[in-house]
Amino acid sequence: MNFFEYQEQARRMTVRLVILYAASLLLVFAAIHLLVAAIVGNVTGEIRQDNASSYSPPSSDPFDLTLYAFRDPLLLLIDLSAVTLIIGGGTLYKISELKRLDGDGIASHLGGKRLTKTPDVPWRERRLLNIVEEMAIAAGINTPNVYILRGEPSINAFAAGFSLPTSVVAVTQGAVEYLTRDELQGVIGHEFSHILNQDTRLNMKLIGILFGLEMLAIFGYIAMRIGMEISFYAPRTSRKNDDSQSAVLGFALACFAVGLILLLIGLIGQLFANIIRAAISRQREYLADASAVQFTRNPGGIAGALKKIGSDVGAHISNNNAAEASHLFISNIFGRGFFSHLFDSHPSLTDRIKRLEPNFDGIYPRSIQKVTPETDSPDRPPVQPFRTAMEPLRRGTGAQPAGNVGPQTIVGAAVTGALLGAAAPRPNSGIRIADTLAAEIPPEAESVLESPAGGSAALLAVLIDGDARLRERELCFLRERIGSETTERIVPLIEALDRAPETVKIPIVQKAFPLLRSLSKEEYCKLRDAAGALINFDGKIDLLEFTIYRFVFGDLDIYFRISRPKPEKYGRPEEVFEPLRQAASHIAYAGSDDPAECQRAFSLFCGVLGVSMTLLPKSDCTFRDLGHALDILAQTKPLFRQKILEGFYACVNADGYVNEREGELIRAVTACFHAPMPAWGTPTAAAS
Repeated sequence: MNFFEYQEQARRMTVRLVILYAASLLLVFAAIHLLVAAIVGNVTGEIRQDNASSYSPPSSDPFDLTLYAFRDPLLLLIDLSAVTLIIGGGTLYKISELKRLDGDGIASHLGGKRLTKTPDVPWRERRLLNIVEEMAIAAGINTPNVYILRGEPSINAFAAGFSLPTSVVAVTQGAVEYLTRDELQGVIGHEFSHILNQDTRLNMKLIGILFGLEMLAIFGYIAMRIGMEISFYAPRTSRKNDDSQSAVLGFALACFAVGLILLLIGLIGQLFANIIRAAISRQREYLADASAVQFTRNPGGIAGALKKIGSDVGAHISNNNAAEASHLFISNIFGRGFFSHLFDSHPSLTDRIKRLEPNFDGIYPRSIQKVTPETDSPDRPPVQPFRTAMEPLRRGTGAQPAGNVGPQTIVGAAVTGALLGAAAPRPNSGIRIADTLAAEIPPEAESVLESPAGGSAALLAVLIDGDARLRERELCFLRERIGSETTERIVPLIEALDRAPETVKIPIVQKAFPLLRSLSKEEYCKLRDAAGALINFDGKIDLLEFTIYRFVFGDLDIYFRISRPKPEKYGRPEEVFEPLRQAASHIAYAGSDDPAECQRAFSLFCGVLGVSMTLLPKSDCTFRDLGHALDILAQTKPLFRQKILEGFYACVNADGYVNEREGELIRAVTACFHAPMPAWGTPTAAAS
C-alpha cells in the first residue's frame, strides 16, 4: 500500500462514512417521527369529530391513531425538517468550529501546550522536538508544531489538522517520560503516517459528523435537566396556588419525559457514531503501525511503545474534551472494562503487537520506569559526515561516486520512499541520514532557531545571494525593509552557511518552519514580501530559491489562510496536457546538457503516462511557467497524481543516477503536491 493508495482509500472510507451516516439518520428520523406521531395522533384523537373536519382518525385505538398520524405528509415534512435542522446544523457548526481551530486549536482544546526549542527546555522535551525534526527531514516535509499534554501521566499521542501545512503532533507527558528514544520515534512515525495519508483530515471531519448524530441526546439531556430544576424550584415559588404549582410540575414532568425519550432516541445516534468510529479507524491504525516501521526500519520501536501502553501506566486521557476525539489517539483513551471496549475505535494492543512481533506472548509489564539519559535507547553509531553516510545509498541507486546527489534525494530514498512501495537500503538509514544532515547544521544556525525572529533570520540568510557585491546590496535592502536589528542577526548566519555544506540549507528551513508559524499574520506577510524581494533581487530565480519559496510559503499561505488547498478535480492526462508537458520538459533538461539524453528522459515520462508529447525548447522552460504548471497539477486526483510522479521519477532516473538539480526539482514538485519525497529506483521508475 503506498501513499496515494492510502489517499484513495481515505476517499472510499468517506463514501462508507456517508452510507453509515445516512443509515443512522434514517433510523433516528424514524424514531423521532414515530414519537411525534404517537403524541399528535393520540392528542388530536380526543378532539371531537365535528371540530376536526380536517382530521378524521379511523378509530379511537391508540395504535390506529399513531399509524394515521405517522402517514400524515405534513407531519412527515415537519419532522424531517426538524431532524435535518438539528443534526445537520450541529454537524455544520462543529465542522466550521474545527476548521477555525484546526490542528493547533484541537491540541490546545485537549489540554496541549506547544513546545519550542528554548535554551531551558527540559531534556525529554528537547529529545521529542529533535525526533519530530528528524522525521520531518526524512519525510521531506515541513516540521509540524509539537504539543505536550502535561496533565496526562499515561502514554498516548495523536495528530490533528485539516491539511498537511496545518497539522500538529501531540504526545502525553507519560509518553515523553516512559518511552525510550526508539519507542518515541515509532510513535511519531505512526502519527506522521496519519498526517501524510490524510487520516487527520478524515478524523477531523468525523468529529463534526458524529457531533451532529449526538445532538438529539444532548437536547434530551438539556430537557431532562430543565425538567428536574423546574420540579425542584416550583414548590418553593408557587405554594399559595395549588393549581399553578400543579401546572408547573406537570410542565416539568413533560420536559423530563420528552428529554428522556430524546435521550433514548439519541442513543441510536451515539450507537451509530461509535460504529462509524470503529469502522473508519481500526484498519487505519494497523496501517499506521506498519508505516511507522517503514519510517524507522525498527519494528521494536512502535511495538515497545504499545507494550508499555499495556502496562499499569495505560493510555487513559482525563481531559473532558477527549471523548469526542478518541479516534485521534494512538490507543484507547478510556479506562479498562467491558463497556469501555464495546465500540473501541482501536484494535486490541495484542493484535497490533503480534502483527509487528508474531512471537509476542501477550504478557505486558506491570510497572515501568521513567527513562533517563542513562537508560535511554542504546548508543547509536557515531554520526558520519553526510557524504560518507550516503555512499551505500549512492551505490544502491546507481549514482556515480563523484556525482552530486541532493540531500532530499538521499533522505527520501531511505525513508519516505517506503510509502511508495520501495524498500530502504539499510535498517533505519533514513533517520540516520537525517541525523547526519542535522549534525552538519552550523551552531550559529541552531542557536537562532529558538524564536520566531530567529526562524525568520534563518530563512532570509538561506536566501541571501553568494555574490559578495550583490549580498551587500541585499543586506542594505533588508535593513530598510525589516530593520537593522533583525538584519544584524542574519550576518553571522550567512558567514556560517558559507563554511557549511550546501546540503544543510533545506533542513535549516524545515527546522525553522514551526517558528515561522508562530509569527502574527502581519509579521508573516512582511517576511513573505521581504523573501520574495530577495528572490527577485538579481532579476532571476535559481533552483534553491524556487524550491524554498514553493516549500515554505506554499504551506504557510495555507496556514495563515491567505490561500486554501486546491480541490482535486483532474483525473486524465488530456485535462492537464500543457502543464504536464511544461513540468516534464523542465525536469528532463535538469538531468543533462545532452539534447539526446533530455529527449530520452522526456520519452520515459511520456511512456509511463501513456501520452504522446513533444519536448518544449529549453528557452520556454522558465521557473515562472513551471510554478504555474505545478499549481494546476496539484489539483489532480491522488492516483493520477501518483502516475505523474512516477513519470517524473522515471525522467530523473533515466541515466541511472539523480543529480542535485533533479533532486531539488522533485523537492519542489512534492512540496506542491503535499507528498513525501520519493525513493529513486521504485519498481515503476526502475522498470521504465
